[in-house]
Amino acid sequence: MNRRERNRNGLRLAVLAFFIFLVLFTYSSLNLKIVDLGYRQHELLLAEARLRLEIDSLLAQKAGLLSLERMERVAREELGYQYPEAGQIIKVVERSDDR
Repeated sequence: MNRRERNRNGLRLAVLAFFIFLVLFTYSSLNLKIVDLGYRQHELLLAEARLRLEIDSLLAQKAGLLSLERMERVAREELGYQYPEAGQIIKVVERSDDR
């Protein structure tokens, strides 16, 4: 082998080694990206589950706050409201003008 052929073979080997390195680097990068996305997906699923539990808790709290029994208790105990007595009720009747 002369010097020119050895240089050409060395160049081919270097290019082949570069492409092998490039393929392996790309493969490992993508594999790490997939693992990272898996962890991210798991974190998001856990966050979704926590938020769903919080939503359920808030809906239950809302239902409790809007219950008529609670509103009546707050009106009587905290605000001092009472039911009107018989003499305090005035009936309003709408008359029709069709005589």
